[in-house]
Amino acid sequence: MAKRIIFLLLIIYAFKGCTKDDICPPDTATTANLVIAFNDIANPSNTKSVNVLSVITDNDDAVEIISFENTDEIAIPLNTTSDTTKYLFKRSLISSSDTINNIDKITFVYQRREDYVNRACGFKVEYFNIDPVLESEGTENWIQEIIVNRDIVNDENSAHITVLH
Repeated sequence: MAKRIIFLLLIIYAFKGCTKDDICPPDTATTANLVIAFNDIANPSNTKSVNVLSVITDNDDAVEIISFENTDEIAIPLNTTSDTTKYLFKRSLISSSDTINNIDKITFVYQRREDYVNRACGFKVEYFNIDPVLESEGTENWIQEIIVNRDIVNDENSAHITVLH
């Protein structure tokens, strides 16, 4: 009986140490992703899906963020420790006999501001003065134009950037 009481007291003591601010609620604002919409170059107000899109980080330890999706909008993270993030946007055209990959490189240049959220969630980063720079390949670019809709990234409610292709 004494062992059960001691065990019960240990459990109560363990849970007593946790407070409400030790857990970050899912509805708390944290670092937002950059939202990119894809629209038609012929009619910029119309959305246009990118077929077989992959997005890969352009650094030594390349990571595929998006893999082979057919989509007209994506959300990708920006680097929280640097004022630039480089991505490779790869569109694959698949035919019955071959696959043709067309890769465009975009460098996002921005400024960062860290804001303290609370003890459980830590800090969040807001990005502002977003400037996307498309590396020109002449007529080889599948991305024709990039339009900045909102130059502050602090939520994911609507597109920050529109890519025309």
